[in-house]
Amino acid sequence: MSSIDLLKNLVKSLEALPDLKKEIVAINKTFQFNVSDGSPFYVQAGEGEIKIVEGTLQPVSATITSTEQVLTDLFSGKLNGVQAFMQGKLKISGDIFAVQKLSNDIMKARK
Repeated sequence: MSSIDLLKNLVKSLEALPDLKKEIVAINKTFQFNVSDGSPFYVQAGEGEIKIVEGTLQPVSATITSTEQVLTDLFSGKLNGVQAFMQGKLKISGDIFAVQKLSNDIMKARK
């Protein structure tokens, strides 16, 4: 399963977790995921919903760049985002605090 499919499944699971969904929507930011060996996509959190769309969008609050495997491992829970960032497997530009909040909320959705 691709990283975007994993993320879409996590967002679907938020229907059963309305408080967590509200937290993510409250971030009110847009995140661009540049996949070095795959297709880019972006996440828009705000206005009552979370959208995941293939392609690119500008401007965004933050850009996350990595490989498909690293993103897949992140979204499936096999890899910790902070460790991936510290090891240089994940590059972030822009609002790093919003990315950290999104990452923490995604981890909660996996549980």
